[in-house]
Amino acid sequence: MPQVRDILLALDARFPFSRAEKWDRTGLLIGSRDAPAHSVLAAYEITEQVLAESTGCDCIVTYHPLLFRPLETLDFANHTARLAADCIRRGLAVVAAHTALDNAPPPHALGDALAAALGLREVQVLAPSGREELAALCVFVPRAHADEVAQAMWQAGAGAIGDYDRAGFQSQGQSSFRALDGAQPTVGQIGRMEFAAETRLEMMVPASRQRAVVQAMREAHPYEEAAHFVTPLLNPGEGFGSCRVGQLQGPLSLDDWARQVEHTLSPPNVRLVRATEEIRRVACVPGSGASFLEACAEAGVDCLVSGDFKHHDALKAQALGVSVVDVSHAPTERAAASMLARALSSTCQVRLSGAPSNPFESLS
Repeated sequence: MPQVRDILLALDARFPFSRAEKWDRTGLLIGSRDAPAHSVLAAYEITEQVLAESTGCDCIVTYHPLLFRPLETLDFANHTARLAADCIRRGLAVVAAHTALDNAPPPHALGDALAAALGLREVQVLAPSGREELAALCVFVPRAHADEVAQAMWQAGAGAIGDYDRAGFQSQGQSSFRALDGAQPTVGQIGRMEFAAETRLEMMVPASRQRAVVQAMREAHPYEEAAHFVTPLLNPGEGFGSCRVGQLQGPLSLDDWARQVEHTLSPPNVRLVRATEEIRRVACVPGSGASFLEACAEAGVDCLVSGDFKHHDALKAQALGVSVVDVSHAPTERAAASMLARALSSTCQVRLSGAPSNPFESLS
């Protein structure tokens, strides 16, 4: 039966927790890694309705973290404390992805899903909040097994460079070794010097995938001891962040573009900040996007689609020449729960919450 640790591993493989923002609260928030997690509920965030749906589940995986700000007391008059206590009473583990999902490698980030829904083309990360650290993994493999080991490393996440994958380098040589008492050598005999034709296999590995790649290499390697080493690199890795920028298929007026956004995201309301009339280059940010206004202006963005803009954010947008389509917070993050569910589909039984994600509604 899968455990909570298996849920964490499956999420980390798609949405590396190492990429989460330092201020965020991601991963296991309530419960034990050793607890069973046969049935999981994927939800946008924990509410009373989500908890009512959790009957029969062992774990709730959410986008928004329940425990974001520290609780100084467990006074049940506090809404968050009351929900956390209810999770504990029900024996539910709670896991959150949040900015790990925001900052995941393309095309697995929440911003990628938002950009795809909006029909953006030539999508890139705008204003990365960090860069993936890289390492070089070198392993020595019998020549007959080199392809098998390389395949295992690639599948675990090694060998991705820019717009290319399955990158690596192989060179041929001869290894030497002597098996000592207690060894179970695949080749050779105890106490006898051996020489073998081997392939030196080298690949670049993202730091977030290093452990998984090394494990995959060891499992595929035919030797009892796989001779290998890992070297940290100074090469700048892939930039990651929540904001995406792309092109429309053709220019649209701001009003026509806003109507298209409204039709796609179905928000309770749409607010416009008018700074440009023709829209070609668009940025989008799940959640709150006001902090990206300066980056949008520098990148020549005509319009930013996001939520939670305040009065002074609107004035800044006009001064910078960036139009805004504000669709409120939750509609930009609607894909989050289903993305979490898909990431867990091969690990456990997973159900998707049907609870509404947006507390706002429009007048009828």
